[in-house]
Amino acid sequence: MGEAAVALGDRLRDPAVAHTVEEIEKVMRGFSLTVEGMSVGLDGVTEWLRAAGHVGPLSGHASVMSERLSHIGKELGRLAEAIERAQQRAS
Repeated sequence: MGEAAVALGDRLRDPAVAHTVEEIEKVMRGFSLTVEGMSVGLDGVTEWLRAAGHVGPLSGHASVMSERLSHIGKELGRLAEAIERAQQRAS
């Protein structure tokens, strides 16, 4: 998944590759879902760390990172919605 995201990032960065607004919206929605999934996964890791006795800085850091990923996922979703609205207005 990480390698695919890097490849997609390289493709998006390449000015020789044409993109549509619809394509960019879909990419943002995909990024949003991916990051939200990472947040849920990190929640699971946090719980596992706590159950395994790693209470403290390690599980605390994992918990904070999960919250940050959740926030980023929501912001990416909002960006996708804004792109969709802009596309609808332009049509």
